[in-house]
Amino acid sequence: LQPVMQLTSRLVAVKGMRPGESTGYGARFVAERPTSIGVVPAGYADGLDLRLAGRGSVLIRGRRAPIVGSVCMDMLMCDVTGMDAEPGDEVVLLGAQGSERIDAREMAATVGTIPWEVVCRVGSRIERVYG
Repeated sequence: LQPVMQLTSRLVAVKGMRPGESTGYGARFVAERPTSIGVVPAGYADGLDLRLAGRGSVLIRGRRAPIVGSVCMDMLMCDVTGMDAEPGDEVVLLGAQGSERIDAREMAATVGTIPWEVVCRVGSRIERVYG
């Protein structure tokens, strides 16, 4: 069997942060160095687990970008420092990009649950494309 589900979004912004600046609900991420943050319009209302904050990653341009700050209702932030990321770039939350892959098993293990919960949480406001 091969995984066929893919959950994607796009970067809507890339912002710079100076050391000491924070992002996310409750200022949960504080930059320790000059940092570039990618803003992704996907959050817990779309089925992403809050526990991915500071633990999970997304794929951008075939590379892992750690999720930082909080997973918000409608967005999350990821560290794209050192990447040539720009608004419009595809962001893979579940699936493959280049030689990298994030599957439901990995995401479930990251937050301490089972793959079926990860898949079943994907909300009804997510567009389904069958191919």
